[in-house]
Amino acid sequence: MTQYRVVDAIADWFEQLGVQHYFGFAGGAIWPFMDALIDHPEMEGIQAKHESHAVHMADVYFRNTGRLAPVLVSKGPGLLNAVGAVASAMHDTSAVLVIAGAGSTHVMGKGGMQELYYKGFEDAVSVFRPVTKGSWMVMRPDTVIDVLNYAYKTAVDGRPGPVFVQVPFDVQLGAVELANDALELPSTRTVSSRLRGDDASIAAVAELVRDAERPVILAGGGTKHSAGAAEALVAVAEQLQVPVATTLTAKGILSEEHPLSMGVVGRSGTDMAAAATRDADVVIAVGARFSDNHTSNWRKGLIYDVSHTKIVHVDVDSQEIGRNFPVAAGIISDAATFFNDLAASTTGAGGRWSPWLESIETNRRTWLAKIEPVLHSKSDPIHPGRLCYEIGEALGPDGRVVIDVGDVIQYAEPYMTIRRGDAWQINAGMAEMSWATSGILGAVAADPRRAAIALTGDGAFNMASQILATAVEYQLPAIWVILNNHELGIERKGSDTAYHRTHAWTRFVRKDTGEPYNPDYVKLAEANGALGEHIEHADDFAPALGRALASGQPYVIDVPIDLTIPTFFTEGVDRAYPAVWASSYPQHSSLRVAQS
Repeated sequence: MTQYRVVDAIADWFEQLGVQHYFGFAGGAIWPFMDALIDHPEMEGIQAKHESHAVHMADVYFRNTGRLAPVLVSKGPGLLNAVGAVASAMHDTSAVLVIAGAGSTHVMGKGGMQELYYKGFEDAVSVFRPVTKGSWMVMRPDTVIDVLNYAYKTAVDGRPGPVFVQVPFDVQLGAVELANDALELPSTRTVSSRLRGDDASIAAVAELVRDAERPVILAGGGTKHSAGAAEALVAVAEQLQVPVATTLTAKGILSEEHPLSMGVVGRSGTDMAAAATRDADVVIAVGARFSDNHTSNWRKGLIYDVSHTKIVHVDVDSQEIGRNFPVAAGIISDAATFFNDLAASTTGAGGRWSPWLESIETNRRTWLAKIEPVLHSKSDPIHPGRLCYEIGEALGPDGRVVIDVGDVIQYAEPYMTIRRGDAWQINAGMAEMSWATSGILGAVAADPRRAAIALTGDGAFNMASQILATAVEYQLPAIWVILNNHELGIERKGSDTAYHRTHAWTRFVRKDTGEPYNPDYVKLAEANGALGEHIEHADDFAPALGRALASGQPYVIDVPIDLTIPTFFTEGVDRAYPAVWASSYPQHSSLRVAQS
């Protein structure tokens, strides 16, 4: 029986798993991995310029394909550079497999270079445990495939998420042989069935629907991880004639041009969606977390009012059910399965809500009239709402937009029309700046034939501008649209509103001249070998985007925006946070601070 190294076994495991791409950054602790992968040219390894970028790419890659792309990083600073990006994947339910090197087991605990030995011997597992679904160190060569299979199962089963596996240097080089003539793959260990609510629970929801006068279906980001959920959502919504709102992460899961779509409901969603969820007597929430931005910090009566609204909460993760609001029914179920079960149990119940639908249609017309001047604004520089609208119109049937963090969200959320769920990707949970700027390459690597646009601010782009070098190096034709306002717009506007003054950090200003400062993004693109344009006039943006889409090259569009435009908030909603300890916040709770 032929012997080979652990890293060769892992590389074979990658191949048999169907891995097409892997990401990461070179380092001494993973030299054996790198050596083994030379023998597998069928898998393309894309090296980022920073480990966090590699994780973001793998994160977005999974969102686009449903497949894990391993991330290989070295020990010490290499793996530590990945922690924030892993937390982002965890918060936004994206499966990533991070494999890190470590020093040899012979010298653990001696405090060698890059060892995390401060509380014992190499302890990176403890660093990753709070931000992953699972974290392991492999200490025996003959257990490595068992650990990887369990890690893979953990990453993809139920609610997806990242996992971390650390393999010491000498374990990587350990001699192993096949025990049963073939490597065992995770398919023999993973769950093949879907979670399903029991008959009594589904019947209870059907009864709530039949008794409802103002029902709403809320599709959350979890629906995007359920195969067939988009189609099942359309079917049940049309059968029942129930209006649909989405969370920010699920924007477009039901085309926003569908007559039953109310768009996103939340802090910067549509006015019609917020009015509907406030007034609804039943909200059927599927795959939604009821987060702070979605609910306007859980304040009563702004987005939801659970004093009169019954919540049906459906999720694959029981820990999320009832976390923030009391529920009339809490059901552990896959999204597509639940929608199909709900349709089967409510046959003939549709068409009862004409007055409700008429009121929503009235609100729709009011909303469209409100945003019409923005979508076609002639202001120079361009109104960011118009910019976002034009990106949505340019995507076509297959395009994708990846949204970075900042005021760009507050413009894209209400003003961009998304027509399919996989066209919209966002990091709304951990909200890590530069996630889209770097992660966009994961979308392009997954399918370079489909257009991919990163919508980002200058602050986020500045954090990861070296991504241009990676894009050119691997010929990944991503497009970056940079909203250039020489500031951290959302920070400046928020602090100015709260405290009526702003710290100098919120603006980018040269100390010597006092003038606004940013790099010349066109020259930066060209210096890296990419293409770039600077846009001054609103009417020039759409043609420039068209040129970028047609170029087949990495492309930067630098767009100064109208600085007078405020952050968009849904009618009646603001960004207020609880700030006075001695006063209870107006959210649903059993107790409140006693007033003297």
